[in-house]
Amino acid sequence: MTAVVHAARALAYLARQDAGPPPLDPEGREAWREEMRAGHDAYRAGRAVAVGADRLDALLRAVDAGRYDIADCRDAAEALANVEHGCMSRWPVTPYGTVWVDNEA
Repeated sequence: MTAVVHAARALAYLARQDAGPPPLDPEGREAWREEMRAGHDAYRAGRAVAVGADRLDALLRAVDAGRYDIADCRDAAEALANVEHGCMSRWPVTPYGTVWVDNEA
């Protein structure tokens, strides 16, 4: 079964995971919300390159969106291998798709 890709929900899910559980005390909740918002904004501003059903699909969506160029590669599989070899990305899997996250952004 293939995951339903929903980029906005995937990025919100990641921001929530990054922020961790909400604090029990009311004073800490606003800071927690701000941290979650800042993370979500960073993903939307470019830290998340693309969201796809899997890594290859995310890469192809990034190419289609003009966010990544594979012109120097034989095919998409080689391009994906180059990205993975660079070790500057991570690929968290959410219920809404696999997210290509640029660790350098």
